[in-house]
Parts: sequence; structure tokens; C-alpha cells
Amino acid sequence: MAVAKRDIVAGPPELKGRSVPDLEVMMLNLGEKKYRAQQVYDAIYVERRSTFDEFTVLPQALREKLAAETRLESVRVDTVQHSDDGTKKFLFTLHDDRKVESVLIPSELIEDDGHPRRRTLCVSTQVGCNLGCQFCATATLKLARNLTAGEIVDQFLQAQLYSTKPITNVVFMGMGEPMNNYDNVMAAVDILNDQRTKMVAPRRTTLSTAGVVPGIIRMADEKRIIKLAVSLHATTQGVREQLMPIAKKWPLTELMEAIEYYYQKTRKSVTYEYILFEGLNDGEDDVKRLARLARRLPTKVNVIPFHDIDFTHPQGFAADLRPTSPQKFQWFLDRLREEGVQVFIRSSSGQDIDAACGQLALSA
Repeated sequence: MAVAKRDIVAGPPELKGRSVPDLEVMMLNLGEKKYRAQQVYDAIYVERRSTFDEFTVLPQALREKLAAETRLESVRVDTVQHSDDGTKKFLFTLHDDRKVESVLIPSELIEDDGHPRRRTLCVSTQVGCNLGCQFCATATLKLARNLTAGEIVDQFLQAQLYSTKPITNVVFMGMGEPMNNYDNVMAAVDILNDQRTKMVAPRRTTLSTAGVVPGIIRMADEKRIIKLAVSLHATTQGVREQLMPIAKKWPLTELMEAIEYYYQKTRKSVTYEYILFEGLNDGEDDVKRLARLARRLPTKVNVIPFHDIDFTHPQGFAADLRPTSPQKFQWFLDRLREEGVQVFIRSSSGQDIDAACGQLALSA
């Protein structure tokens, strides 16, 4: 695939984000033996070495060559904000001084040892986003470039240093549309899911898309075993276009056909994400339409509260969006369950530090 100009990152080539075959090519270009590639890979991901001096399996001369001609750091922790509920929001600086955010979210369920049962890292895949979803703070940043596979993986490695227990889950739900950076995202997934790296299992890895149909089809054809989540948020074409301009390019009917194709190819269930907005998508007709969509194949529905993005100074339609009342929110959940839909509630973790769903906009 051709590399877009905005995706090119200047500076020495990064080591992170490369597969062993890619590292073998790099080693040969450096005049080294191919087997050094596996040693470098293991030093980064298995042993989690953070400096070239710690790559003790390599001879000193090679360590010095790597330090001079490549870079080990893909992202640098700028600030860490701590929420009252235990959520941590990371502001990362990239090699070209651009910035992205990730969020480490503890589950509300606690183990016997007092630690959260799950620790989920929400990672970013692009610097900004060009989809223009009206409810999302990231949309105000516009798109600068895609993240490299190394920058995606390094978000995990750096965040892990701030957790006393292993991160258990990864969700591609941060800044950007993962399907619009497919190759780099999947290269990162291959490393994160590699059993040798002991990072995160495929069944605990979720990619969320706003509805990029070609990406869903490609994921199906490749029989990717990570989970797929689709940001639905509306059950009619008109409302979905108001909320998500991407719906004009890939209408709801075409999106549903792609989702059904995905299920036919993979036999894996799909999660629909649905933010409730007062008077827009929270009525009885919405319940019935959503239930019909959900029953077309094995699915679950994550119902999400709308989180305030006033700090981005939204204009027009976005400024008029309001969250459904708590009473109506519960009614909507109950009605979906009466319709036989498997329903979950997405928590609002990190809302006090602008780290909840849809709030990532470098507000720190």
C-alpha cells in the first residue's frame, strides 16, 4: 500500500511496530545476521527493555549501531491525569512533536486482592480524525496523520509502566478511525496478540469503527479473530447522517450488509455502540428498529451516555445535542431487554478528566 505524505514520520527508523521479518530486513541492511532480528524483537516485547544498553544479548557494537541509526522510543509520556475513579489519561508526544491521548480504565468489578478484574487501555490510531462525528471531541482536531504501528504499540508499553497489574484488554476506540489506518493497526495487533509478548489476547482486543465498510469487509476476508464493534448511534439513515457524516458515504443499508458478510465469514458476534441523545434516538420506534437490527445476527448492544464536549466549543447541530435523562436511559435499556437484546452499559469512567467516551481532544 502506498504511504500517504501525511503518514511519513521524519527521523531515524523506529524499531517498535516491526515484525520479525521486517526486523530481519533491517538487520541485513545494517550488515548484521538475520537471527539478530528475533533477539531485538524479544528484547523489546518479551523482556520489555527500554534502552539499548539493556539489550545485553546483543554485542556492544550492534547496540551502539542501533542507538546511532534507529530509535527505540516511539511515544513519550508527556502528562498523566488521574481520575477519582482510578482512570488514567496519558498525553503522549510523538517523534514529530504531535500529540495523542490514551486512557487506562479499571473495571468496576474488583478481585479478591483488591485490584480491578479488568484493566482496559483505550488506544489512539490517528493524530486527530477527519470523520466529523458531531458528538466526538476528537473531531474538532481534524486529521494530521496516521500513527505508525510502533506508535500504537508503544502506547501500550508506556501505559503498562503506570499499572501495577498487567493490562488485560485493549480497545481501538481512542483518537482516530482505526479502519482508515488499517495496515498499521493490524501490524500493531499482530504484536499485541503475539503469545510470546504476553500483552493481550485476541479475545480481549476490540476494534471500533464508525462504519468504514471496506475495512469491515477486509477484516472479514482476513478472518481476523479480534472483536469488532460498530458505532451505530442511530437506526435511520437521516439521523445517522446528522450525527455521523460517514453515513453519507456508506449508508446504513450498506453497513448492515457488510456486518452480515463479516459474520458469515468469521462466525463472530458484533457489538453495536449506541449513544443516547435526548429526543433524537431514544424513543419507542428507535428501540424497535435497534432490536430488529440486533436480532439479525448474534450481537450485543453497548448503550453509552453522551458525555459533555462543551470544552471544545461545539457549533450548530453538535451544540444542541443533549444526553438522555437517567430515567429515559434506564427505560431504553429495559425496553431493549424486553425485545430480547443483549444489552450492556458503557461506563463513564474518567469523565472528570475528559477521558470518557468521545472526550479525547488533548484538553490537558
